Amino acid sequence: MNINQRVRNFVTKECAHHEKILNDIKNYCDREFTKSLQCILFLEDNARCGYFEKAVLPMNPPLEALYQAKHKAEQIGFQLTEQDKKQILETESSVINKVNIHCKRCNKMFLANNYRSQYCEECKKFLNKEYQKNWLRQKRGIRLSMSIK
Repeated sequence: MNINQRVRNFVTKECAHHEKILNDIKNYCDREFTKSLQCILFLEDNARCGYFEKAVLPMNPPLEALYQAKHKAEQIGFQLTEQDKKQILETESSVINKVNIHCKRCNKMFLANNYRSQYCEECKKFLNKEYQKNWLRQKRGIRLSMSIK
């Protein structure tokens, strides 16, 4: 699993400033002012592009986590092992397509599958029990009033 290759594939698919070929220049980038006019991510393995990190990379959270971990590890003179990479991907994949929402009842942050969720799991259980109690009270009240007649 080569992080640089994943980054390059993601750049070619998603970066607005990248062109595969333009005027016989492979991997042209209109943001980079290098002599060859090529994207810096294709020229060097440890290169960093500010636009890519801020605008493009957040669209892919697992790749972003790998990319950031790789650069942090290189700063301290460490290399990520395959096991480290797998662990990062596992932790990030559990958060994919989840959104942070404040619970309306306890105001605690929780991860939800969509923006329609309003309550955390604890509050949801409590509210469901309350709803069932009220529903049964109403149902029994109607039955009692019908049997009296």
